[in-house]
Amino acid sequence: MLNKKSPLFLAVLAVTATTQTPVALSQDSGFVIEEVVVTARKRAENLQEVPIAISAIDATTIDRAGIERAGDYISLIPNVTLVDTANVGDTQVSIRGIVSTRDAESTFAYVVDGVLSTNPNSFNEEMFDVEQIEVLKGPQGALYGRNAVSGAILVTTKKPSDEPEAEVAVGIGNNNSFKARAVVSGPVGEDAAGRIAVSTRETDGFYSNSFTGEKGTVDYLEDTSVRGRLVWNVSDDLELDFRAGYTDVSGGAINFNAAFAIPAFEAAFGSPAFFADPNDLDFNFTFNVPGENEQKTSDFSVKADYSMDGMDLVASFAYTDLEEYLLSDGTSATFYGYELTSQCQEDRATLNSFARPDLFGPAAAPFLVLPSGDPANDFAGVYGPYTPTSCDGYQYQERNQEDMSIDVRLVSNNETGPRWIGGVYWAEIDREVVVAYGADTGNGFLRQPYVPASGPNPTDLLFWDKFDTTVTALYGQVEWDLSDTLELAVAGRYDREERSVDNQVPNVTNSGLNVNLVDPATFAPLPINPALAGGSIPNRSADFNQFQPKVTLSWAASDAMNWYASYGVGFRSGGFNSVGTSDTLNFWFNSGFGGPGEAVDAQLQITDDYDKEVSTSIEVGFKAEFMDRRVRINGAAFRTDVEDNQFFEFFAGPFGLLRTVTTIDELTISGFEIDASFAMTENLTVYGGAGFLNSEIEENRNRPLSVGNDVPQAPDSSGNLGVEWVSSVGSGMDLVARVDYQYVGETHFHTLQGEQTPTIWNAFFAPGFNQDFSKSARDAYSTVDARISLEAADWTLTAWGRNLTDEKYLQEVIPAPEFGGTFNHPSALRGYGLDFSYRF
Repeated sequence: MLNKKSPLFLAVLAVTATTQTPVALSQDSGFVIEEVVVTARKRAENLQEVPIAISAIDATTIDRAGIERAGDYISLIPNVTLVDTANVGDTQVSIRGIVSTRDAESTFAYVVDGVLSTNPNSFNEEMFDVEQIEVLKGPQGALYGRNAVSGAILVTTKKPSDEPEAEVAVGIGNNNSFKARAVVSGPVGEDAAGRIAVSTRETDGFYSNSFTGEKGTVDYLEDTSVRGRLVWNVSDDLELDFRAGYTDVSGGAINFNAAFAIPAFEAAFGSPAFFADPNDLDFNFTFNVPGENEQKTSDFSVKADYSMDGMDLVASFAYTDLEEYLLSDGTSATFYGYELTSQCQEDRATLNSFARPDLFGPAAAPFLVLPSGDPANDFAGVYGPYTPTSCDGYQYQERNQEDMSIDVRLVSNNETGPRWIGGVYWAEIDREVVVAYGADTGNGFLRQPYVPASGPNPTDLLFWDKFDTTVTALYGQVEWDLSDTLELAVAGRYDREERSVDNQVPNVTNSGLNVNLVDPATFAPLPINPALAGGSIPNRSADFNQFQPKVTLSWAASDAMNWYASYGVGFRSGGFNSVGTSDTLNFWFNSGFGGPGEAVDAQLQITDDYDKEVSTSIEVGFKAEFMDRRVRINGAAFRTDVEDNQFFEFFAGPFGLLRTVTTIDELTISGFEIDASFAMTENLTVYGGAGFLNSEIEENRNRPLSVGNDVPQAPDSSGNLGVEWVSSVGSGMDLVARVDYQYVGETHFHTLQGEQTPTIWNAFFAPGFNQDFSKSARDAYSTVDARISLEAADWTLTAWGRNLTDEKYLQEVIPAPEFGGTFNHPSALRGYGLDFSYRF
């Protein structure tokens, strides 16, 4: 339950809502909340009459709230949270407690101008030249396609104008932040109109590297995007809508600090740092391999709308190409894999805990790097990951994807009788995934999946696969008016996904530089992927099918009150982990495989593939307007049952690191949310919102001790509260002031939440060195943003601030149970700046 003294409770007492909606004049009361038109059911409808929980954000709010990236509008929506950490675009969105999983398919459909995006990074691209954002909660697969398990996010960009217009904007902020954008729009010939928008931004970020003394090498960002749109009215009945874009992004990557969670270490060393609370970390970035993430994305789509008698034909084609890599420091120094390399020995001579306490902190609190030269100092100490020495190696990853899709549907356009939609969908997705770990010899880095032993950064562990997915689907919906006040909608979708994976790892041995990856008897290098021990790695394939029905009954109880109830099924395809995942984990962590796992006996049940995820949801909600449309209140209660929930697990050990997708067999999430807007006066609007979740893991064969725990990334409460004041200051100018408060409750990031399980340290020392994640939940946090603007007919000047209280809170905690610790990422600190835009 929500504490009655918590900030969120006080906010809810004041007023509840999701997003501010502009106020319009009315002949009766003088002012009302404007009607919001949404396209959630693939036709234009009044938000208050659509039987779906929707948060809609229009262009005015986008500008006045300073929405520039996905996290900016996610913070305005209760029961929706976002994590953005490892690299640019690596976002995890939790909608009603169902989170989009790293390295698996998303849990929500992301649709831009009516076209479903299959690019995994498109969701977190720069938000500019946008007309409206709609966030739909609950299963939406029947209409919005693959992976719409938890909902759908619909983005509508600004349409080309019939008259010539242009806009330029610039902004500056702290941390050497700069941004600029330009838009040109107007007619192209007699029957077409075009629009081109360009955006660029750069920032040094909030954090600096203590080892190099440089800023702009940790959480820096450089983003340049170009987008074009052409709408051609071929005839009175046919419209073609062309969209194209290109994005080039450079940013920091893997900006984590580690914390131990092993009570036995705390007792043995007498240092609380070995059983630490990640929320109390004093972040210190000291890596000698600054993280870098490079992305280049190209996309193109065309949508055709053709009007016929009684129906419209809507067809779209989309193509996306993404090339991405990231390079960063490694994690395995404490396991001494590269201890005997000349570069590690050389680094330890000058970069040890006694020579550079600024890099490691007090001795054994918890890290201790001993000088080289004395053999007794080798294979001793506690190094930690991401250190200034080369002893931790490096990691390299690629995520490349090329995809195309076709969506064709018929939509009735009749004003009476049943309203219906029927369509087919096809997609072809080719994805390449690389995770490599290797030696840092001090000679620079080749940014490629495999580097031979003779290269500057030899690869010692490699996972490299190409995935091919073919998607076909049939879908439809019919809506009947059972009476003047009752409507029944029945929808369904059948998906089939054919998946295959081809291994790309060369059949070679590693460099032999990592002492943990050689034969203990002969010291000969082992295969570069454990699955090659059998001689070769076979290709794999599997098919996943699911029918997704949805039934909705809505009742217009009065002109001011609408009720609805719905039942729906969501589906997310199963898939494959990189080949060698199971072999690696079995050798190091499970008994019965002849490796260190004999002493660990973690009893993991992780395979090289994972099952499809199916969720079943029921929901009851209402939408109401009172006081002559000055007050709008929407609310919903829901319950979702999920089978084989796909969950990201991170493993670190002597081998380096490993990313996997596992499944939680059964979990349930129930909750309630409410949102409202109150036009207190013609000038003053108050808005806010609150969401509450009650979640439980009911079965988890991979981690049976986690049964009864909270679902990861499902905070029990979240909400926002805001106020916007608009006042004329003469000469056609308005003064606009806006303040937004956000609250997110305590959040667990793993299924284990205090249950002790064995770690790899049991193989090095003795039984009893178990992990305990009872301190590893992210604490509740709250932030305050504010903006004040002067708005004229052709220009706007804005002073803004984000996280004005400089709240220091964790963005993410990644627990690694068999390592016995967590990898933790901080959030952005206080930001402020000045923006100016001019419209021609």
